[in-house]
Amino acid sequence: MQATAAATTPSTRRQWPARALAALCLATLGVAAPALAAPPALPASAATPAGFVPAGWQVAQQVDIDLNRDKRTDAVLLLQPEAPPAPPGTGQSPERLLAVLLHQRDGWVLAAQNARLVPRVDLATQEDPLVNGELAAGRGGFSLSLGLTSTAGSYLSAVQTYRFRLERGCVRLIGHDTLQTHRGTQDTQDTSINFLTGAVVVRSGNAQTDATTQRRSRLSANPRRCLPDLDGADRFQPLGAPR
Repeated sequence: MQATAAATTPSTRRQWPARALAALCLATLGVAAPALAAPPALPASAATPAGFVPAGWQVAQQVDIDLNRDKRTDAVLLLQPEAPPAPPGTGQSPERLLAVLLHQRDGWVLAAQNARLVPRVDLATQEDPLVNGELAAGRGGFSLSLGLTSTAGSYLSAVQTYRFRLERGCVRLIGHDTLQTHRGTQDTQDTSINFLTGAVVVRSGNAQTDATTQRRSRLSANPRRCLPDLDGADRFQPLGAPR
């Protein structure tokens, strides 16, 4: 699906179906991810966080936070291969592997990992998701923001933020926000999902005005999602039919 400046008008911009946001991002961006090799195996434990970095890989981003409230600082690593980033339009974004490490008395253990969440894209037509994204510490947990932006063929762009916390051995997805912008009309749609309560809030407006509309609903299904269960951000569809 290709959006144009004429396709979104003041009469239609506030009617984007909230449940279709993730699918809309995927269709708009036209992401065609390359075939992925098996991610490197991480050890179950190591003496230091550096011991979880596979040979030929490096830490792209890291946040330190006490995830299990034991007064020891844990770590969340975003890993990628050791290679200079490809210039825009000449290659593909690298693989990324998100690893959550817990600091124990006698070393560190791997709590969870995911090598699918950050999508790989063709930089000839899409921006690297981490150009406008980051790993950040939050209150009792952490978040990962990813930018989904096409450099050609579409006016739509989106920033997705995943929020996690450790809960009974599960690095649980507790929240998901999507801020979508039409670069031609400056129409915006901000969808916020609380997976602890099932509440969904959708705010629609325009970046050039202060006027907004808001609607609330609840998820029709709200399974408990742990970090290893999540698919790529370009395919994630958390919304069911509101009830």
